[in-house]
Amino acid sequence: MEDPLRQLEAVLQLPVNFGKDTLALKKSLQPVLEIANEKNNFILKWGYYMRMADGYSIAFDRTNGISDQYYLLAQQLLQKYNNIELEMTGYARQGYYNYVYRKVKDAFPFFLRANDLKSKIDIRKIPLLVKHYQFIANFYSYIGDQASAVTYLQEALPFSKRASRERVDLTNAIAVYLSKDSLNREALIYLNRAMEEAKLAKDSVWIGIISGNLADQAWKSGDRQKAIALIRKNIDLSMRYDERKDAMRANLNLASWYLALKEWKLAKQHVVSGINLMEEKPYFLKYKMDASKLLSDIAHGLNQKEDELKQLHIYLALKDSLEKRINDKEIQKIMWQRETERYNRTIQSTEEKRLHSKRIYQFIGIFLILVFTIILLLINRSKTKIKMSNALLEKDRLTLAYEKQLLDQELVILKDSLSEFTDTIKQNDTTIQQLRQEIVKVSEQNPAYMAQVTDNLNAMLQTHIMTDERWLKFKHVFDKVYPGYLSQMKKNYTKITDNDLRILALQKLDLNNSSMSELLCVSTEAIKKAKQRLKKKMEAQDQGAISVDRTISR
Repeated sequence: MEDPLRQLEAVLQLPVNFGKDTLALKKSLQPVLEIANEKNNFILKWGYYMRMADGYSIAFDRTNGISDQYYLLAQQLLQKYNNIELEMTGYARQGYYNYVYRKVKDAFPFFLRANDLKSKIDIRKIPLLVKHYQFIANFYSYIGDQASAVTYLQEALPFSKRASRERVDLTNAIAVYLSKDSLNREALIYLNRAMEEAKLAKDSVWIGIISGNLADQAWKSGDRQKAIALIRKNIDLSMRYDERKDAMRANLNLASWYLALKEWKLAKQHVVSGINLMEEKPYFLKYKMDASKLLSDIAHGLNQKEDELKQLHIYLALKDSLEKRINDKEIQKIMWQRETERYNRTIQSTEEKRLHSKRIYQFIGIFLILVFTIILLLINRSKTKIKMSNALLEKDRLTLAYEKQLLDQELVILKDSLSEFTDTIKQNDTTIQQLRQEIVKVSEQNPAYMAQVTDNLNAMLQTHIMTDERWLKFKHVFDKVYPGYLSQMKKNYTKITDNDLRILALQKLDLNNSSMSELLCVSTEAIKKAKQRLKKKMEAQDQGAISVDRTISR
């Protein structure tokens, strides 16, 4: 092979599944490393690192330090040679590596970086483009962003071969993702295209799978006979070619339709067929739950009360287990959105700093050019006008001195601004650290609950002035951390005001007078007087006077 891209694609398709035999893995890929070193070919070396990472992930059947190290070596290699297409591909592979082994949160930054590079790459230079875009599309579909998943697959579609299983898979996947977004008309168009490709490829397995998807569309449109005929074709072809998962899903789907038609015996027959194709793996949990619900509904239709209650009990148990997984998935979606926002803010901040530095360099460059130009003019003029040279030089010296003075003043202002900014950050860091210490105390008692409010509390404390609006947000979080504290204080001491409640809340967090003054934007003396007035109000009440006095005096 002469084409470097084709060479790399060949390396990325070399077998690396040797089970736990990592010595066989190294021996198999060693010739690639030798050729890469001999020809000083960083592209082949990058491919070697990718496949070694894949091999070790298979050997360990999980994410592991050795695979991570190979990914790091690949990244460091590209820092030296700078290839943006390989950089994007590497991020897609490492993100998918974490996603496959359910380290979804760890996959976020890699898919974010890959997506950020998408608009900058030459798509024709991405190795195994279809495969890597499928990686990204699968991830986006998992977190619920079907539109982005469809976009990636549509861009990859022209690079797949006509009448190939690869193109059938892509076209069908686009239809599935569109259907998840309830774009049924568009989904049907792609399903029909996928069926045409499958027939051209004479791929019976995919003809069966697509028949099942077309059956769903026919059922939704009200054509029940066509739907049943198509899904039976799906089951027949899937069983014939040992596609057990697809046959299982199709059987359950057909059972639900027979249930809707009140064909109880046929419905039960297909539920049982679906159950017989299931395995003891987490993937089948949802389908086991669906099967139990179908059996319960069938028993109800047949007036078999005992079987109905038995299956309903199984269904509810499986439903509870599945909901825990779904909740985890929803949390991951929220985390993805938050990670995306944080990443975009970082990119924007970096770009602003780059532009600021660029302007400074431009200003300095223009200034130096002007100075150089002035000096040349002075030298040229001095040759013909010796008598005026001293005056002109003096004038230029004064001009330069004035400009230097302006620059010095500007430098002082910049230093003051930097100093002020640094002081502000230090004050914020101090406040945030104090609140985190308080959060750690509470999290030891209820860590699961604190995980839900920590981010809100951190976001609230990113500014040092507590306005009325921020107080309401702060109070909402505070009440969750210390439930009933402020309301009980208000109940016990009816004369205290909202400002007093702010003082009590900040005291509860062990903030000193100086910190309170910064947060409330008042003087330290004002804080002391406010605390004295609060103490008097509370001492006027008979109940709890001693306990409150200790709280105020802290």
